[in-house]
Amino acid sequence: MYLPIIIAMVLYPVLAVLFVRFVWKRTTKKHLRWLAIALAVLLPSWDALLSTIVYYTACPFFAKAEIYETAETEGIYYEGYLRDSVYMGRSWYGQEVLRVGLTTNEDIKRGYKYMEFEVTRQHGLDDKVSTLPHPTVYRCIEDRKDPKHEWITHEQCFLVEEIKSQYKVKTKYHEILLIGMSFVNIYDRQTGRLIAEYRSISKSPYAGAPFYPFFTWLNWHGDMVRASHAASCPEESQFLTFQYDVLRVKK
Repeated sequence: MYLPIIIAMVLYPVLAVLFVRFVWKRTTKKHLRWLAIALAVLLPSWDALLSTIVYYTACPFFAKAEIYETAETEGIYYEGYLRDSVYMGRSWYGQEVLRVGLTTNEDIKRGYKYMEFEVTRQHGLDDKVSTLPHPTVYRCIEDRKDPKHEWITHEQCFLVEEIKSQYKVKTKYHEILLIGMSFVNIYDRQTGRLIAEYRSISKSPYAGAPFYPFFTWLNWHGDMVRASHAASCPEESQFLTFQYDVLRVKK
């Protein structure tokens, strides 16, 4: 799996030396010679170096988890990253089914009666992603047949005309180079008031073969070189669980 990367890593030093020799023979200016050396050294992994500098510089200042007020609710309404898509697939019997994004039974297990999601995209049976003509809202409830089932099935989710929950959890995620930035804002929908906000920053530990970040910025070797653990600030991410500290189950 790593053979093409290893071959490229063997060939690159040869090409880099030839490039530096080419520059040194054609100029006596020191700054151009050193620039050639710096370019040859940094070209394969500049994204990893820059991402590391940005991550450790931003870490103490970027991370935030502020709760301005808490509330009790029977259900939670979600918008944004990971929960904005409907996935079309087939059951074991060949029947077409729908599943809403990141819809696990976690909310139900914690005692909420329902979850609601604003859906703006659809993943078709041909794996193509299309934007819906207008946003739609799905409400998902407990699986009466198997309440311990981890994933929400199509039988538990249905379209609704109006949002029931008073509170909105809006999530965003942005990725630049090897840096990932996660945001969660929680609002009172009736007043529009922001009642809590969370953000975290992470750095993906890409590796080349798999021990060096070799031209990962070209993404020419895909995700096979992505390591399993990312550095994160804060260390324990609350990106998917922060809402539970803010919106308590209504007794």
